[in-house]
Amino acid sequence: MHKSSTRRYARYRTELPVIVKVLGQEGYLRIHGRCFEIAENGLGAVVTSEFRPGEMVSLEFSIPKVDELQTLRAVVRHRMGFLHGFEFVGILPEQVSKIRIFCRTLPPG
Repeated sequence: MHKSSTRRYARYRTELPVIVKVLGQEGYLRIHGRCFEIAENGLGAVVTSEFRPGEMVSLEFSIPKVDELQTLRAVVRHRMGFLHGFEFVGILPEQVSKIRIFCRTLPPG
């Protein structure tokens, strides 16, 4: 695990489709986006909706060479336009392990 001086976990560059699910007035909304970086504790994504920092969402994405879809709860930590930073909440140890293994195949962010 690589740690930077300003972050708890190193970030890694990637290109993955991601779906952000949020509860709206008429049920769950599914907004498609692109993950551009990932870490063991969260990810950065471009999403065409603007979420507020502190808002809880569900993220769905696939990790290459992993059969099951990853569905994780997350909190919006920051937003600048359509760029969002999400921190995973309640992530299971096996999910952390899959993300950690995937991160080892990626260039640093």
